[in-house]
Amino acid sequence: MTDIAAPAAPQREETTSARRGPAAWFARQQTSELVAWGVLFAAAIVVHVIGLGNRPFHHDESQDAYFSYLFRQTGDYQYNPLLHGPLRFYLTGLMYVLFGDSNFTARLAPVLMALSMVPMCWPLRRLMGRPAAFCAAALFAFGPSYLYFGRFAREDIYVAAITLGLLVSIWCYIDRPRKYHPAIIGAFLAASFATKETTFITVFVMGSFFLFSFAIPAWREELIGALKRAGWEGWGWFLAAFAGLFTILFTTFLTHPGGLWDGIYTGLKYWIDQHGVARGGEPWQFYSTVLITIEWPALILGAIGAVSLWRRKPYFAAFLVWDFVLSLIVYSWAGEKFAWLVLHPLLPVILLAGVGLQAIWFTRGTLRYVGLVGAAIALFYVGLASWWVNVDRGADPREMLVSTQSAPDVKKVADQVQALADSRGPGKPPLTVTIDSSQGATFPYAWYFRHLSVGYIDLAQQNAPPPTSDVVVMTDEAHARLQNALQAYDGRQFQFRIWWVRDYGAIRPGNLFSYITQRKVWNPTGGMKEWLYVKKGL
Repeated sequence: MTDIAAPAAPQREETTSARRGPAAWFARQQTSELVAWGVLFAAAIVVHVIGLGNRPFHHDESQDAYFSYLFRQTGDYQYNPLLHGPLRFYLTGLMYVLFGDSNFTARLAPVLMALSMVPMCWPLRRLMGRPAAFCAAALFAFGPSYLYFGRFAREDIYVAAITLGLLVSIWCYIDRPRKYHPAIIGAFLAASFATKETTFITVFVMGSFFLFSFAIPAWREELIGALKRAGWEGWGWFLAAFAGLFTILFTTFLTHPGGLWDGIYTGLKYWIDQHGVARGGEPWQFYSTVLITIEWPALILGAIGAVSLWRRKPYFAAFLVWDFVLSLIVYSWAGEKFAWLVLHPLLPVILLAGVGLQAIWFTRGTLRYVGLVGAAIALFYVGLASWWVNVDRGADPREMLVSTQSAPDVKKVADQVQALADSRGPGKPPLTVTIDSSQGATFPYAWYFRHLSVGYIDLAQQNAPPPTSDVVVMTDEAHARLQNALQAYDGRQFQFRIWWVRDYGAIRPGNLFSYITQRKVWNPTGGMKEWLYVKKGL
């Protein structure tokens, strides 16, 4: 009996090992996945923070930095729709409190928002696939548009990150509803409204899709089922989270009650009125041109991803395609057009592009090798385009993502003036500076010279007296009027702003290809010059 029974134990051990095997394999795979995501996030941090303060501050960036600085100094803020919502001023002010005010910290909050988009792709693994979610996160981290504006002190990267959070929370709720999901959705929605008025477009685009989905029986049942599962309690928490956060942010932590009405009505009215102004001066095809020339890899991979995702998750695939197409239409129709707004229609494309890369990887046969070669070319261009605009040409008007940028000379002038101020020894009076404020030239100097004794005067006016300060910065118009009164100064001209007013009527396949491959413009770039005058002997 002993001989017969002896083999029983090894058999049980073998069976146990066989059962343990898949679990161990899955644990190893999950560990490898976590390591990969950790490496991706670490690399994203490096590329976002390295040289963060080096690029000259754009006019709009300097406004964000400066008014956040004033908020940090005074603790007082009131909503102004021209400058968009309050959230970014609070967060940038917090960076100043924690780390001091500098060119680096002025861009740190946008960097943190951009970095948050990497882990926010993690919950989409169930809907998109694990490789797809990882690839999308990598494209958000290193793609040209998102990396450029992720290091740019404007509110659009905030909106993009919050919109991704809103999208993730909505679709995680639809996929596997939990009672806490509505509260998260409400908080994201309130944060988005408190960041920029384009949230009205986001609500229209997303809301119109879900209204449309009621026409498709399967989608209608899925949506209604999800809505019911949260119950009255869940949707009560949605209202509480939205109303509470919206009120706190727009009233400056309950110190300005009128901000609540501003957030509900004033901002929307202001930007509807601005539609006819057509700020930015770009035609309707502007965003399409940016996408085709800068983000064509995402468009191609996104189209492949849309087909692949439709086969597995048609409801989610339809949403992403709808989000892209309708967003592109609305932003192309809207009067104001600047390069940073391309982030919004691009967001769903990047998610689909992640699915496209996954689909290519798992394709079988000869088509797989063709797809891998094509994907390698596309990803090489993503890296090249990102290098051009983020490292090599961050203040170059040839780049379509660069909108009327402050020239590199501006930062050199700012550094020179700051060095003069720092060179004043103890007991000496502070350096005095006069900035010609004509032609909107107050910024970015208001930011750069925030710690100096500065006067802002429209020197182009006929009755403006000649300046007597230690340093004078003036426009060409003021210089032509006052140059004979500046004999006590040494002066030089420098490039102030640079731009490329594109002639869309001159676009041809040949010059479009030259632009994509070489950034060779098809009509000349332009700019605006200024003058720096420093008292002799300084």
